[in-house]
Amino acid sequence: MTEEIVNKICNEVFHSQPTEIIRNNVGLAGYVYTVQINDEKYVVKISDDKNLISGSTYWLNKVKDLDIPIPKVISENTSAAPYYFVMTFIPGKDLGPVYKSLSKDEKKAIAKKLISYQKEIKKLPMAKGFGSLNSYEDKENLFTSWEEVVLNDIKRAEDGIKKNKIFSTEYASKVRELIPGFTDYFSTIRPEAFLDDATTKNVLIHEGKLSGIIDLDWITFGDQVYFLGLTAMALLSMQADLDYAEYLKEEMNLNSTQKKVLNLYILIFCIIFMSERGARFNQDEPVPVSEQEKNLLIKIFEKYYEELK
Repeated sequence: MTEEIVNKICNEVFHSQPTEIIRNNVGLAGYVYTVQINDEKYVVKISDDKNLISGSTYWLNKVKDLDIPIPKVISENTSAAPYYFVMTFIPGKDLGPVYKSLSKDEKKAIAKKLISYQKEIKKLPMAKGFGSLNSYEDKENLFTSWEEVVLNDIKRAEDGIKKNKIFSTEYASKVRELIPGFTDYFSTIRPEAFLDDATTKNVLIHEGKLSGIIDLDWITFGDQVYFLGLTAMALLSMQADLDYAEYLKEEMNLNSTQKKVLNLYILIFCIIFMSERGARFNQDEPVPVSEQEKNLLIKIFEKYYEELK
């Protein structure tokens, strides 16, 4: 993806060339750029995946009337590749890169605000099934139970681990063996909306406060505790403190069963992280993994696996 394409998009949308183009190395399936047009900043997202673009604009429009700070769609193209959409700019940086500079009070306030947005997103109608959907009409990514979603994520992680040959697929097998112990819990989950990827990324922080939620490429319907598992795993992989995850847990008022399920979800995201090491995604080179990082992921896995075994 080149700046030439971004220039072309800006000409089509604004009838003007951007004075500045900044590539944002975020996301796994799209290319994101911040562009300066006259005195205003905008964000351009480009993808070879039409569903990623149509899903983003679909959900941004569905959520726009809720009390959640999200970008507004300026223009979109889903008729021919490269597919793209242009949206308003929200100032801030992802939570992950600024996390260690935040005070405990700031982390607590961000957690409180995010859970208020998670409650707000539940105002959307429930889906007819479970999973991460590009729209309510998306049958391709729809599952009949939350347990099927979980098992599919384990299988996806196992396939990635097998392909990249950095970790043993035994880790995925061990997680799969734990699932029958949670079947009763999974059967209680309703297909309610939650922001599954509002974790250490896609949560924008500006001057110590939550300024926006971005990258609504899909909305996930199922167990909201899942996003907490990903958040905790992301913090663990950063070797950061878990204060923010603890504040989220307090705001969500998890019961004892949910706390146990949270540990299972951390394990699932641990093997997903394993599966992503060695993959290319939207980068020029595969995601590298050092021996130190490999050992860290194994150590995290062993800790949470022992707690559940």
